[in-house]
Amino acid sequence: MATLGNLICLTPRDSYVVDEPIRRKGLLGRLERTTGPFVRSPGIGFPYLVGFLRKNGVLKGATHVAVQHDKIEGATPFEEILRDKVDLRRGDHDVLFVTAYTNSAREAFRRAREARAAYAAAGKRLTVVFGGPHASAVPEEGTRRGHVDCAVVGEGEWAAATLLDDLAQGRPLKPVYRATFDRIRDRGTLALDMGIWQGLRHRPQQIVASTTFARGCKLDCHFCAVFLTNGPTVRNRDVDDVVEEIRGQSPAYTRETIDQIPPGVYNALLKAAVKLPVIGRRYGDRLIARMGPGFTEQFFFWDDNLYNAAGSFRALCEAVRPLGRRWAAELTIDLAAKPELLQLAYESGCRDLFLGIESVSQTAIDGLDKWSNDTTSMAQMVRRVHDAGINVMGAFVFGLDGDEPSSFDRTLEFIYDTGIDFIVANIIQPYPGTGTFKDAVAGDDFLPWARCPEDADVAMDYNWPLFDGAHVLIRPKGMTVDQLQEGYYYFLREAYSLTGILRRFRGKAYDLPRAASHFGRNYLLSRYGMIKTAHAIKRKGARPVGAQDAVGAAPQRLPSDPPLPARFTQPESD
Repeated sequence: MATLGNLICLTPRDSYVVDEPIRRKGLLGRLERTTGPFVRSPGIGFPYLVGFLRKNGVLKGATHVAVQHDKIEGATPFEEILRDKVDLRRGDHDVLFVTAYTNSAREAFRRAREARAAYAAAGKRLTVVFGGPHASAVPEEGTRRGHVDCAVVGEGEWAAATLLDDLAQGRPLKPVYRATFDRIRDRGTLALDMGIWQGLRHRPQQIVASTTFARGCKLDCHFCAVFLTNGPTVRNRDVDDVVEEIRGQSPAYTRETIDQIPPGVYNALLKAAVKLPVIGRRYGDRLIARMGPGFTEQFFFWDDNLYNAAGSFRALCEAVRPLGRRWAAELTIDLAAKPELLQLAYESGCRDLFLGIESVSQTAIDGLDKWSNDTTSMAQMVRRVHDAGINVMGAFVFGLDGDEPSSFDRTLEFIYDTGIDFIVANIIQPYPGTGTFKDAVAGDDFLPWARCPEDADVAMDYNWPLFDGAHVLIRPKGMTVDQLQEGYYYFLREAYSLTGILRRFRGKAYDLPRAASHFGRNYLLSRYGMIKTAHAIKRKGARPVGAQDAVGAAPQRLPSDPPLPARFTQPESD
């Protein structure tokens, strides 16, 4: 029988950041490097996993839990992790859990191999377990390629518990551990342990308070992988559990306890501001809630779709309303068809919604099988959300069937007309396991650079670092590869230019606080919150969208453009 000494939870960086880093300069850059950055959500996958394992006795008190978040702390060498975060004297066996989205799979495999080498040098046994969305989509890749020992698929908490039990009992480990999607409905089933993030070397000044109400989505969109990672059916949790989790993530300090704030220049300035006679009395609590260390006052639902049914959504809003805290979530636009639910959402604290608008072309929407979206009423739906007092982050996808070079300007016109507050945009991606992926395989539509390079240092089924939403991976039907790639960059540059941000401002010119919030949040999102957008904004020398190229030509560049990796200089045909 093996005694588990350390359980290490590793979140790797996105490969996009590794290959094309943006070196942030100035005050904001220094602040981000020292606070990791200022406000972040490290995620809830590992907190739910560790909380569940502890609650159900799978993790004993003798097992030490260590966390390494490369997106916040940087890719710390494993020799340092073993020295500073792991107690090698505990137990006779350690386990490393690595979670990854598809575009960070290469980094996950790299880090897994680094960990194995470090443990071999230290003379201690290590089992490497791969989980997360990519593992659920391609569960056998990591073991087949020799990068990891096992993969967990499905309801990760139960799959991991079975794996660790096999390890403890000395049973041979299986390459894949699967769990069914049916176990979270009962009261008290899940447990959220956000305290694990106390172990981050560079903790954010604030961690976004987080929870989840349901897993699964009522939709089954052709391009979406939610059914692989969170199941084909919707399972709601008990609302009392959700409320309890939110209450457990409150701001750590008040005006009465501000003297207990940890040392540091930033905290010293905050404490001084709170103690000022007028400012402290009027704005002290707000300053602490929004800027003090600990959890943010606003919380975020990590559900893929918070609005799966009217009755359950109503029950959730009524349960969280007494908390008196602002919240944000991702859901489908058809919520706007029920104004009474929109009003209830606002009254319960909803102030920001992430809406998958996807396209202004109904042909494109129909190709996605997204029945919740109707382009003829989309502008009206967005206005209803705004009229309810809720900000909109609109998500768009380019390169769909029905898209053409004019799609970028037509989408810009739509977001300016509706005043969408924040923008997220991606190029259609053939994520493994989705209908889009299967269609690309069947039609031989993958572009050469989507395949794993022969000289790759990590063997992969495809060139996963490029599956990040910013690269053209399959042949578009209504435009050239270059028109889609440059049109995507053009769209982001226009939407997040100063003029674009101004055109999306829905307030009055004299409403300075609202204007400052709008411009500040858009600036931080585009320059620091969304790396792909920051890259697009830096590409000031890129050719204008719509330039005519021969069909099948590889993306062309201007001398002033940053060079693309060699993978983009290959001809489009095999």
